[in-house]
Amino acid sequence: MGSYTAVEAFVRKGKIYPTEPGRLPEEGRLLLIVLEERKHKVYPKSIGNLLGWLKTDLDATTWQRKIRAEWDDRL
Repeated sequence: MGSYTAVEAFVRKGKIYPTEPGRLPEEGRLLLIVLEERKHKVYPKSIGNLLGWLKTDLDATTWQRKIRAEWDDRL
């Protein structure tokens, strides 16, 4: 079993450019996985709907004390 080295690189016009060329060995075999970068469009309304599921009426300090007390009771 050989050793493995992960190297980050980018492709431009079909040529591969490693971000750290010094980490490449003199010889070896290569397994190439191309990650496609897709730009996601942000939809503020959708994000607001998702955040609406969060409980915002909690007092964080009281909640943390309650959780800690439950753990202290287990000791």
